[in-house]
Amino acid sequence: MRSLRLAVAFLLLGATSIAAPLPEGRDDSGSVGLEGRLVAGLQVRRPADRDYIGRVVGMVEEGRLPPKLVDATFLWAVRRRQRHPLPAFREALRLQADRLGIAVE
Repeated sequence: MRSLRLAVAFLLLGATSIAAPLPEGRDDSGSVGLEGRLVAGLQVRRPADRDYIGRVVGMVEEGRLPPKLVDATFLWAVRRRQRHPLPAFREALRLQADRLGIAVE
């Protein structure tokens, strides 16, 4: 009985979220894009840091930076459970990109 109530609650929550506007950083399919994921996961607050993330995303979209590299570096930085993961992400991404001969920043 309890699982039936939970299922109904999830269905109702899902139905109400269909009509809601897309939150910032989401694409048409409703999934979070790369920029939104980086901004939220790395806890970006300052405008200069947002610009940096924008440049990284731009490099990925232009094909100059492999998306797998950015994703792996992002996951590594977030899993470290530091209070501010952005500096670790920035340094690790720079080091990994340097190994591939790519200048970031």
